[in-house]
Amino acid sequence: MNPAWYAQRLRAMSVGEIGRRVMERCGRLREPTAFKKVAREAWDGRFIGFPKLPWRESVPPELRKQLASDAEKLVRGEWQLFGWKNVEVGAPPCWHRDAMLGVVIDPDIPSRKLDHRCLEHEADARVIWEINRWSEMTRMAMHSALNGDVHAIRVSQLWLEDWCDRNTPGHGINWTSPLEAALRLINFCWFDALVRGCNDPELARRQDELTARIVPVHAWWIWKRRSFGSSANNHLIGELAALVMAITRWPSLARSITSAQRVWKLLEREILRQFATDGGNKEQALHYHLFAWEMCWHAGKAANGLTGKVLERLTQAAQFFVDVVETPDAWDFGDSDDAQVLPLALKRSNAVAEFRGWLLNRGEGAALRFWLGEPPKGVKAAMRSKWLAHEESGLAVWRDARWTVRADASPLGLGSMAAHGHLDAMHVSLWFEQHALVIDPGTGAYYSDPALRARLASWEAHNAPVPISGRTTPQRMGSFLWSKHHEKPRLDLINEICSMSFACEGLRVQRAVHATQEHVEICDDVGQTAPHVVTWQLAPGWRIEKNRPNGFACHHADSAPVYVTLNGDGIEQTEIVKCEASPHFRERLTTPGIKITFRGTMTTIWRKAG
Repeated sequence: MNPAWYAQRLRAMSVGEIGRRVMERCGRLREPTAFKKVAREAWDGRFIGFPKLPWRESVPPELRKQLASDAEKLVRGEWQLFGWKNVEVGAPPCWHRDAMLGVVIDPDIPSRKLDHRCLEHEADARVIWEINRWSEMTRMAMHSALNGDVHAIRVSQLWLEDWCDRNTPGHGINWTSPLEAALRLINFCWFDALVRGCNDPELARRQDELTARIVPVHAWWIWKRRSFGSSANNHLIGELAALVMAITRWPSLARSITSAQRVWKLLEREILRQFATDGGNKEQALHYHLFAWEMCWHAGKAANGLTGKVLERLTQAAQFFVDVVETPDAWDFGDSDDAQVLPLALKRSNAVAEFRGWLLNRGEGAALRFWLGEPPKGVKAAMRSKWLAHEESGLAVWRDARWTVRADASPLGLGSMAAHGHLDAMHVSLWFEQHALVIDPGTGAYYSDPALRARLASWEAHNAPVPISGRTTPQRMGSFLWSKHHEKPRLDLINEICSMSFACEGLRVQRAVHATQEHVEICDDVGQTAPHVVTWQLAPGWRIEKNRPNGFACHHADSAPVYVTLNGDGIEQTEIVKCEASPHFRERLTTPGIKITFRGTMTTIWRKAG
C-alpha cells in the first residue's frame, strides 16, 4: 500500500483505535506461542444439538437430486466459484491457489508478513478464500446425510484433515482474516451436525479428532482478532455470529472465550447499529445486506435471541430485502463478491430468488424452508403501481406487472471508511418484464484489478448526471477506503413522482422519476452552468440501435423491444457506447449504453414498443 493509503486509513481511526491497533500488532508477535498453547489444552468435545437438522422424510425431492449432482462434481475437484466460474481445484483442493490465475501463495509465510491486499502476480485473496470457507464440504455432507452416501462425508473429512495439515495456525493466506475463520467455523458447526446425524461410529471417531484440531483454535483466534473501530462492519457480524454458534454447540469453549449469551449481546448491538430502522443495511451494498442478515439469523436461532428489538429489526431488514431486490434477473447495488454463508439454497446461482421466495412463503424457497424452517413473520410483497420508499436508507422502488424501477438516493456507506459503498447516488435501475434493462455495473474484483474496481464504483459508471469535467470527491483511497462521505441525497415522493436532489462540489442536480404501466419517465435538471453527462448502461443480452435523432430502440432475444426517447433543448450530443459490467464477482464483460451530453433539463422516456 502507498503512503497516501496509510495516511487516509489513520484519518479514518480514532485515537483510541490507533492505540488498540498498535497493541494488536505487537500481540501478533506472540501468536505462534499462543496458538501452540491453545492446541495443547485438553479439549472437551461434548456438544449439544445445535443446529437442529430437519427430518429426512420432509426433504424436497429436487433437493436430493441437486445435492447428489453437486457432490459428484465436488468430489472430483470440479467446483464452481462465485456461482458462475467452473474451475478445477484438485482433490483435495490446493488451499493456497488462486484457481482463476493459477498463482500459489506460499503457505509457510507467517500471516503477519502477508498483505492480503497486494499478493504476488496479482492473485486475489478473495478467490483463494472462496475455497477455504468449507461450504463445499458442508454441501457434500448434506448430500451424504440426505441420500445415504457416506463416501462424500469421508472425502470431506479427509480434505479437512489435509487443510489442517497444510494451514498451520498463524501461517499463510488463510490465517489473515478473522471473518474467513468465522465462515469456516459456521460451516463446521453444520458439518459436524450432519456427520453426527449419520450415526456411523467410524465417522464420529474421525470427527472427534477433527473437532479438536479445528474448533478451539478457530474460536480463540476469532475472539482475539475480531474486528473493531472503523473496521467493524459485516466482518464483525460474521465473527460474532460464528462464536455464538460455536459456543452454543460446544459449551466448553466458554471457559476460554466467554459465554454465548455475552457474545450474542455484542451481536445484538451490531444488528441495531448496522441495520437502519427502515431495514436497510448501512453498508449500502445489497449483497452484503443478505450476507449479514443470514449470519445474524443463524446466530439468533442458536442463542434463542430472536425476540424484541432484534427480531423487529431483522424482520424489517428482511422486508427491505424483499422490497428492493428484483428476481430472477437480480442486479445489486454497492459491493458484491457473491459470497454465501451456508450452502442452503437449491442452486447457488439462484440463491437471491430462493431467499426472497422463502421470506415470502413461496414455493421457490422450499430448500431454504427445509433447512431453516419458518421465515420471520409479517414479510409481505409490496403493493403494485405505487412507490415504496425506505427514506433513511435512501431507496425507493416502483413495480407493476411490466416495470420495476429502483431509485437510489443513499449515503455512501457505513462508518468512516464506507468500505462497501459505490458512487451511485441518484442512480436508477430498470427491469422490463422481469428482464434487467438499465443496470448498476457491479463490482468486478477486490484486489486483482484495482483499476477495474475503481471504474465500476465511480460516478461515471452510474447513470446520475455527472459534470463533463468529472468529480474528484469522494476519492477511493484503497479497495475498501474512501477519502470522505458525500452529501446524502434528498428523497421525496410527491404526487407519485420520486424526486431526488444532490449537491457535490458546488453543483446541484435533480432527478424526478415518474412510472406508469406504459412508460418510465426520468427528468434530469442540472442548470445551465456546465454540461453534464448521463450514460444509460443496458444489461447483457440487450442491443441498441438509433432509430431517429434523439430516439433509440433496445432489443432483447427474450423480450419485446423497448424504445428510448430523449427530450430537451439542451441536448448537445448522443452516442451509443460500450460499457464495462460485472454480473458476478471476477466476471467482466461489455454491454451497450446510451451516452448523452446536455445542459439544463433532459427527459428520458422508456416505453414498450407499439
